[in-house]
Amino acid sequence: MSNFLYWIWLQNALGFGSNKLSEILFRVKSVEEFYHSGLSFWVSLSIFTQSEIFRLSESLDSAKKIYEKCVRLGYKIVTYESEKFPEMLKNIPNPPCVLYVSGSCSVLLKRCVAVVGSRNATIYGTQMAYEISKDLAKSGITVVSGGAFGIDSSAHKGAIDAKGNTVAVLACGIDYPYLVKNSSLRENITSFGAVVSEYPPGYQVRRFNFPVRNRIISGLSQSTIVIEARKKSGAIITANLAAEQGRDVFVVPVQFENPLSEGINALIEDGAKVITCADDILKENFHVSGENANTDIKGMPKKTSINIPENFKFILDKMGNRKVHIDELRNLTKMPIYKLSVELSKMELKGFINKFPGKFYKLNIEKFN
Repeated sequence: MSNFLYWIWLQNALGFGSNKLSEILFRVKSVEEFYHSGLSFWVSLSIFTQSEIFRLSESLDSAKKIYEKCVRLGYKIVTYESEKFPEMLKNIPNPPCVLYVSGSCSVLLKRCVAVVGSRNATIYGTQMAYEISKDLAKSGITVVSGGAFGIDSSAHKGAIDAKGNTVAVLACGIDYPYLVKNSSLRENITSFGAVVSEYPPGYQVRRFNFPVRNRIISGLSQSTIVIEARKKSGAIITANLAAEQGRDVFVVPVQFENPLSEGINALIEDGAKVITCADDILKENFHVSGENANTDIKGMPKKTSINIPENFKFILDKMGNRKVHIDELRNLTKMPIYKLSVELSKMELKGFINKFPGKFYKLNIEKFN
């Protein structure tokens, strides 16, 4: 028990989302040693605020109460040093000291993909989230989301209906009565995976918890898929965190007139890759073969096993065998920048072109040899 207490104490002292854990572990052999090192040592490190120093000076009593509550509720405690702590999450700049888990800890160690988006999603958006998540789960990928309404719920349901694994990361204590109408879904998630939080039992939901929580959704995941999102939204925050963590970001294209397209379009302009089904991301990130096609392009090397869609052929003909900036392509094709960005992302994903820094594109000649 004592080892758990030190980690819980440290998380309580640092607060949620702190980036100081790595500095602490660099200076001491263990969290227990850090606890006993005392005030003068903590101050000498010159990395803590006065509030943090005050909380570090507290006893283990609060940590013990949290531990005992977890035991009563049947929650597991996974500390940063535990073998059950996900390696992907360890590698982010500000990992949590502790995860509280209801369900299976082992699903956190599997290959994970985050699926996030608007709570006010359209029928199209919820269907895409459901189908993509279902197919990912069928392929053995754990689907991670936030347990909310809309895209989150559809993603979890898709994974559950595939009898696969899914993880909900909450922005409050696992037992806190947040989104009561979704409580039955969270119970199902526990049966098919895990409900997870860095917040201890009883910790109430607060607005600023969500951006902090989102780093865990992206941090657990090899990739993040965004399906319908406004430009200023939690889903976009998650996508940006994923990019900062060095993870791939994918989006599902949305009709331009849909107000939930604004966040998607912004991500595409920032380099997010467009997908239309689970197979796209499985092929890209997990080396699962996708479908091959059939035809040739005028003026291109011939490979009869490749079938090139007409919309791709149009762009490739304008591009030729040279490196072209997206603005030049827009002028050559007369296509709206949003539509062109979507098509270029699809072409890159399918291997027809290569993207270079500065939004330059060039024919992938190896595709046709």
